[in-house]
Amino acid sequence: MGTNDRAGNTPAYSINVGHIHLSIWENQSDNGRTWFNTQIARRYKDGETWKDSTSFSGLGDLALLAEAVRLAQKFVTGREHLLAAEGRDAF
Repeated sequence: MGTNDRAGNTPAYSINVGHIHLSIWENQSDNGRTWFNTQIARRYKDGETWKDSTSFSGLGDLALLAEAVRLAQKFVTGREHLLAAEGRDAF
């Protein structure tokens, strides 16, 4: 088993692009290797309650998803370079 930041409910990176919300969780295995999990959701309001969906529709959502994923890739790439500079493995 490994550890992750979810126990503290704090993602390593979180961004909103329009109504698209993306979170990246940094995890560490027992042998010290680091990996990243990504969650993406579309936020919408149902009456007075905000909800999340993992279903996306139309070109507008796709454009927002593409931008969110581009920013996520930039974050993970930077973290992996930093981990490598520290002599730590990431996968």
